[in-house]
Amino acid sequence: MGFAKRVTIQDVASKAGVSRQTVSRVINGKGEVSGRTRERVLAVIQELGYRPSEIARSLVRHKTNTLGLITADFSDYFFTQVIVGAEAEARRHGYFFLLCSTERNPADEPEYLRLLSERQVDGVLFARPSTEPDSRHLASLIRQGVPCVCTAYRLPGESLIVVDVDNELGGRLAAGCLLRAGRRRIGMITGPPHWLSARNRWRGYRAALEEGGLPYDEGIIAFGDWSYESGYAAMKALLEEEPALDGLFAHNDCMAIGAMRALAECGRRVPDDVAVVGFDDIPVAAYCNPPLSTVRQPMRQVGELAARLLIDAVEGRNPERKEVLLEPELIVRQSCSG
Repeated sequence: MGFAKRVTIQDVASKAGVSRQTVSRVINGKGEVSGRTRERVLAVIQELGYRPSEIARSLVRHKTNTLGLITADFSDYFFTQVIVGAEAEARRHGYFFLLCSTERNPADEPEYLRLLSERQVDGVLFARPSTEPDSRHLASLIRQGVPCVCTAYRLPGESLIVVDVDNELGGRLAAGCLLRAGRRRIGMITGPPHWLSARNRWRGYRAALEEGGLPYDEGIIAFGDWSYESGYAAMKALLEEEPALDGLFAHNDCMAIGAMRALAECGRRVPDDVAVVGFDDIPVAAYCNPPLSTVRQPMRQVGELAARLLIDAVEGRNPERKEVLLEPELIVRQSCSG
């Protein structure tokens, strides 16, 4: 079944026996039109079901009420929550997003920006987590005056509006939970170090250990790539390096869950032998065995605020702060009862 033929302004003008300009004046409420003519035109508009073309109106207003959103991966829970929050907030203000995913290939960003530019979006939201090796296209966009907001990303030397979670505080919360549970040999599985979030969680972990009177030991730190598999492998390596490990902070829940499987295979009980804390609070965290203690990121709120700040920028309202950090929340479950 095809779409019905679109009713045009000329159709309304012909049926009402007036010019296109008269119909336009009635629609826009500008210019002089007699009361009788106005009533006749409005009646025809209702009869024909005419809707003004948003494309044509946007050309006149130089504004499309459309925003671009570029993200790294639609399947990632983190990015999905940002998108859901941003899209809902945009709709509340009469805006809509065109969504683009690079599938974690930053080389695709310039092409997406070209496509968004062709569609005359009013601004762009970047939901990406790390500093890419080449961000000249983003710097160029900012210098052209295109409104841009980023989540979890900074671009040194550029005036960029950023919305993020306080990851250093999150690292402190995670390590603090393990310390309160009486753990004295607390290892860590980090995310990729080129991610700013991973570096900040690491910084919070180290600060919490020092505040708790424990030495910082890089020998009980392993690296992961956010996947279940990397958490599993990193936990195996940590146990070989330090059999006395009694606590673990993993930089995301997927790695924490992978680590718990490795612990179970090695005969180590959670939390009796090793307490575990993750990060993110993905839905499956509450259904692990045992349920996973974690640091919850308010990612939907990040998306909502990012969209609101982007719309403010589009409409000429300058934000009071260029960077906003939202606070994470410690969720205590059975994997660490501290």
